Amino acid sequence: MLAIIGTVACVDMKRAWVLATIGLIGLLNGVLGALLAAEREAALRSMVDVAALATANNAKHMDEVLEIVNRSMYMVSEFMRASERIAGLEDVDIHRLLVHQHRITPILRSMFVVSAEGHLRYDSRSSSPARIDLSDRDYVHHHLSGNADILFIGRPVISRISGEWVVPVSRRIEDRFGRLIGIIAAAIDPEVFFATLHASALPNGMQAAILSPSGYVFGCLPKSDCLGQPAADWPLFLQQSPAPGAVAASRRVSVMPDVVGPGAYEISPRYGMIAAAAIRTPDAIADWLSRLPAYFALDVVLSGGGAVLSAILYRQVARRRRAMQDLAEANARLEQRVAERTAALRCSEQRLTTFLATARDAMLVMDGNGTVQFLNPAATALFGYPADDVIGRNVDMILPGLSNDPAALSGSGCFDTHGWSRQGSGHELVARHRSGVEFPVELTLGRSDSDGEAIHVGVLRDIRERKLQEERLWELANLDALTGLLNRRAFMERGSALLEAGWRLGSPVSVLMIDADHFKAINDGFGHQAGDDVLRALAGILGSAVRSGDLLGRLGGEEFAIILPGTDVSGAEHVAERLLADVRGVRVPVPGSRRELTVTVSIGISVSGRRCRLDDLLAAADRALYVAKSAGRDRQASAA
Repeated sequence: MLAIIGTVACVDMKRAWVLATIGLIGLLNGVLGALLAAEREAALRSMVDVAALATANNAKHMDEVLEIVNRSMYMVSEFMRASERIAGLEDVDIHRLLVHQHRITPILRSMFVVSAEGHLRYDSRSSSPARIDLSDRDYVHHHLSGNADILFIGRPVISRISGEWVVPVSRRIEDRFGRLIGIIAAAIDPEVFFATLHASALPNGMQAAILSPSGYVFGCLPKSDCLGQPAADWPLFLQQSPAPGAVAASRRVSVMPDVVGPGAYEISPRYGMIAAAAIRTPDAIADWLSRLPAYFALDVVLSGGGAVLSAILYRQVARRRRAMQDLAEANARLEQRVAERTAALRCSEQRLTTFLATARDAMLVMDGNGTVQFLNPAATALFGYPADDVIGRNVDMILPGLSNDPAALSGSGCFDTHGWSRQGSGHELVARHRSGVEFPVELTLGRSDSDGEAIHVGVLRDIRERKLQEERLWELANLDALTGLLNRRAFMERGSALLEAGWRLGSPVSVLMIDADHFKAINDGFGHQAGDDVLRALAGILGSAVRSGDLLGRLGGEEFAIILPGTDVSGAEHVAERLLADVRGVRVPVPGSRRELTVTVSIGISVSGRRCRLDDLLAAADRALYVAKSAGRDRQASAA
């Protein structure tokens, strides 16, 4: 009767156990699915943010470019408006003004004036331009139709003089009575728009474009043959109805043709230029898709492992239950109970062996002489040796750091303190792979004495990734991200120590403050990418010029500083002259162009004559730098 009742209870418990296991596996799969969905949404949001940032920067840059061109044309327009009242004014004066405005606006291919009849009258490229009829151009038709005197952005066309693609922008020229006397126009180099797009550093697969308010393509990526194409049928115009100053970013709304996925557009508030960027959804989540097989494998492993663990636990519970039933039914079967306990001990040993074999951390067992007795699979994977090649060999084969310390082995042949007097404490050592490569590990060593023999159990963990993270954190805290030089904080900290050491030794310490000349003009005229290239080029020149004991850093913007220990004023001036000459010879290519920039610097010098702070020396060098710039730049000056 008791056996029947026990059988029924066992069946009920098994059914409940199976249901609980299925429920836990289902919960695990639900959590993993939610994590995957959240990661996908995060990837889409990230691409939307990238597109929004790129379009905002491009729209702002387009307004800046058009503002520069508009100001240049306004100067010519005002000059011609007043030309009727200037006695003795000749056509050559207007041509000179066009040439001047063209020269100071390098993004233009030409500036020209169209007569009220629609014919070319003046051109910055020729003092006697051909009389070409331009009345069929959209910008000429716009102004001849009597529209207001505002900047008109025309459709990209091929110049009838040079045969090159240009983007025309124009304004009306009116006399003092408001009558049309001509049209001032400028031909913008289309490379300006492509260079702006290239500077956005878009991720792989993302497409971007710059459009005119009237719906023509001025530039696009990754294609380059889109200039002048109409965009009236783009979803941006068909679905969004953009207005000046509008900003939009979405994961689903399409803004570009054949691109359904995360995207954004922004319209510049002043001139209505449209910047758009979008990426197809499969491209946006490509990394996420590439990780799906790994997640699937993880799900299979976790689900299968959970099922196996549940079965093992159920087996243990059922076994214990049966043992209790056997004990209750037959107390006299002592011999059978001993056999069952012996079987349980064997199972425990097997579980311990299974734990060591499946542990993720490397484990090894050594005797008192340092001879390896056991390695688990994680240790064989860590060191690259089969277990049979290491067992019976000295631990120095894989952990040479132990033998480097004379206190590693005591005279009795047992491990002594070696910093491990307290069991379980972790210490960093150098391990050696089978290939000969050495790498850092963390060793936790425990000791046990059995029958007078010492047994050491070590747990090793690979800490290469942690070391790399520590090195990255140090670089972020001490180095300038753009140039790789010391940042201001690290420079001031090390420079103060050098200055104090020089004062103790009684030797002079010189400070050079270096500033790039006309750096703002480089940023404004050629873009921040060109400015960054100039700063990196300067950092390379300065780094190759200093000695190993000198200190070089970037203080911010275009300012650099060098500390020269043991150098007096004449030596500092010699170094400064050499730096000036080296910088003059550098040529920095302009991104997206065949042009090259020449750079000069101005240098201020100060020398410590007594004990002082580094801030005081830098301030004196900065004042000398101001003197050098006031004297014409591309020179040095020493503090009085």
